[in-house]
Amino acid sequence: MEIPKPTNGDGEIRTQTTVLKNAAHGGQDVYDFNNQKIGVNNTEDCDDGEGQKTVFEVEDGVTVKNLIIAGGLPGGNGIVCKGDCTLDHVYWEDVCEDAATNSADGATMHINSSIALHSADKIFQHNAKGGSTTIVTNSYIADFGKLWRSCGDCTKNGGPRHLVIDNVRVDRVKTTVAGANQNYGDTVTITNLYVKGGYDEGDDKPKICQEYKAVTDHMGESEKLHGGASQWNTATCRVSKSDVKSW
Repeated sequence: MEIPKPTNGDGEIRTQTTVLKNAAHGGQDVYDFNNQKIGVNNTEDCDDGEGQKTVFEVEDGVTVKNLIIAGGLPGGNGIVCKGDCTLDHVYWEDVCEDAATNSADGATMHINSSIALHSADKIFQHNAKGGSTTIVTNSYIADFGKLWRSCGDCTKNGGPRHLVIDNVRVDRVKTTVAGANQNYGDTVTITNLYVKGGYDEGDDKPKICQEYKAVTDHMGESEKLHGGASQWNTATCRVSKSDVKSW
């Protein structure tokens, strides 16, 4: 559960977003960065609204492997998937805006064997609709607000959006593991979630799966349902307490 040492020393800060084109568009379907550390010349504060530069924009069908996203300001808006994508052994030193965003309707973003650290808010943002899915497996996420959030107030907001978590270790959860929009038909399926120190049922800490009533076109704010309490074995939160374990 440690980020590997970069193979390019102190890393590379690029001036603009790098687009990883797929083979059909003259690129390749697998990009192996051999544990290089890369960021972008982002000038927008990490915790002050939107507008941060994206480090990598990933086209449909592309797999990104063995990549370290530079921490802090150069981490910008992380990785944005514009279609189906796989992020395998990708490491975020210190998440700026988001680590990765699922942005293509109907697409699947799969994060595997990855590490993401230190985020005031979200790690993985899910904006895509139309049955799109984010999958997080075999990973370690620590010191964050939310591991995953279905967009609460996007333009032309809707769903459904789906999250699948399996064999993931979390530590220092500030808000919740997952936040899903009940009114748009989202689902969260969690198995083999390992919480540092365990889940405290008496205090409901950390929150595991929260249900929201989302809004569209920035017309107000999404509302936490059930008083914000973790939900178990519902149509939205498909998780049992037995699937949340201590480590």
